[in-house]
Amino acid sequence: MFVETAIGIALAIIVMIAVAQLVAVIAKQRRAVDQTRVATQEVSNLMERVIVLPWDELTTEAIAERDHSPASVTGLEDPQLSITVAELDDALPTKQIEIALSWRDNANRRVEPVRLVAWKHQATTRE
Repeated sequence: MFVETAIGIALAIIVMIAVAQLVAVIAKQRRAVDQTRVATQEVSNLMERVIVLPWDELTTEAIAERDHSPASVTGLEDPQLSITVAELDDALPTKQIEIALSWRDNANRRVEPVRLVAWKHQATTRE
């Protein structure tokens, strides 16, 4: 009788430990997904503000001078925002805008950045 009780208690403890570890892994994954969602939303919102700028103001330097301190990145550890604007050599004047946002995870590792790229064509005037 004592052996069966000891085995039952041991199995119950093993199951509780496994469940606790599973809950910890799920919580960690949920935090990572939430952080990615926040970063994606912020990059999207920032692109919406940048893409409407006039053609002449659409440069890396001009955008860097603007205030891009979003309140929503407070949930991200050490956020790093990168915005680049490149003119493409096409027959139609085009600028490529890339916004990237990275942060550190719970293990203090830099996370692969969330990136969004858009292209803006210069408006042509009709005569």
